[in-house]
Amino acid sequence: MTALLVVALAGPQLPEQRTDITLWIDDSLSMLTREEHGTRLAEGLAQVRSLLAEIPRANVEVRTLGDPWHGLGVLTEATISTIVAGAGRKQPNAPPAALLPGDRLHWLLTDGADATLFEWPGESRPERIIQVASVTRNVGLERLSARRNLNDPEQYDVLLKVANGGNAPETRVVVFATDAGELARSNLRLDPGGFTLVNASIPASAKVRATLQPGDALAEDDEIVLDLDPLHRRRVATDAKCPAALRAAVAVHPALALAEEGATDVEAVLDCGTRGAVRDVASIRVLANRTPTRPHGSAQWSSSVPDSRRIRLDTERMQVAARLEARPGDIVLLNVGDEPLIVSRAGTTKLLETSLDFDSEEALRGPEIPLLVNLMFEHLLDSHLLDEIAIVDRGAGSAKVVPFARAGADAVARAPSASRSLRNWTQPFLVAALLVLLWELVALVSQGYRSIGYRGADSR
Repeated sequence: MTALLVVALAGPQLPEQRTDITLWIDDSLSMLTREEHGTRLAEGLAQVRSLLAEIPRANVEVRTLGDPWHGLGVLTEATISTIVAGAGRKQPNAPPAALLPGDRLHWLLTDGADATLFEWPGESRPERIIQVASVTRNVGLERLSARRNLNDPEQYDVLLKVANGGNAPETRVVVFATDAGELARSNLRLDPGGFTLVNASIPASAKVRATLQPGDALAEDDEIVLDLDPLHRRRVATDAKCPAALRAAVAVHPALALAEEGATDVEAVLDCGTRGAVRDVASIRVLANRTPTRPHGSAQWSSSVPDSRRIRLDTERMQVAARLEARPGDIVLLNVGDEPLIVSRAGTTKLLETSLDFDSEEALRGPEIPLLVNLMFEHLLDSHLLDEIAIVDRGAGSAKVVPFARAGADAVARAPSASRSLRNWTQPFLVAALLVLLWELVALVSQGYRSIGYRGADSR
């Protein structure tokens, strides 16, 4: 009994078996397809919960194939809401090998529309696959892009990719619209597994929306919205003293818009001597403080200027009207011989200075001024102004809803992991000790009564 009490008071803990499971969830857009009793994701999670109810003391960790390195913890309503909100935002892939330890079971919830999700690394395979998919028809909008029309900066050229992710021929109407209303529509016929590209021209707007009519079981890919803000024309406050050719180059540039020198709602400033100090706005300063002369030597571009952006300049037709000095931290973008002609100044506010004479007759006869203006503003604004594209891309195959044949086992293929938790056995041992103590007390009392009885018999 003493030993039992000592053991009980020591607080013994004995190991108990538990099953460690990583639940991998396919969070591709197709998992939001409406099936008979809800989305594929909802139906699949209901099946998962039913299966987990049959496994006592299951320790479940949830991860998605779109963001595998971010563990979501246990399976709760909050976890499910997070998965639904992120569905289709990232391209899912098979789990990385580093997250497939052998001491855990790995379950996969998917609709099977993407066969690559079954291609796990090495010899790893999911012990159980929960595959939910019966709908086999869908047409979706996979990509929408836009760029400025180079002939008319106030028009945008739009390109839409429409894909048939089902197994039957489909007909649809695609409608383009902005906040101003419908702009265009087109009738489409798509073969199973095929796609088509639809072109449209729209006025410059803040955004454009493309919609499929009629909708289908995957409503989330029946509409796509594109933010067109990256294509807006940058307003440039332009000094009235700037040469006419320089002002004209800004005015006709498809990505720039001429603004008066006093304008405040601008993204850049072109200063030709009127302003003294530089404002907290990216600026190009054209210096002219001496009689224009021809520089000597060959033109050399900085390594920071990509080859595709470098302009072939004829130094025989160039004139400079100031002397630039490069200071520590500056970047000389263009020099002729040892003379800097375009310098990007160091500082918190971007500033480009140039000594090029944009008013010389030689410069006016060639295409260099518009090209130089584009190059300087691209560097100043850190953007490829003539190549800008606005795009939203859901990824090739995002419209697919037809399930592939299952790959791998659909039931647990090996025994639960040997991970164990410790169960506190203090209370059972204490109860056992008390019962033994009670038994001893009863035995002592019984023995006492017998002793009294024996003494009474002896006295008679």
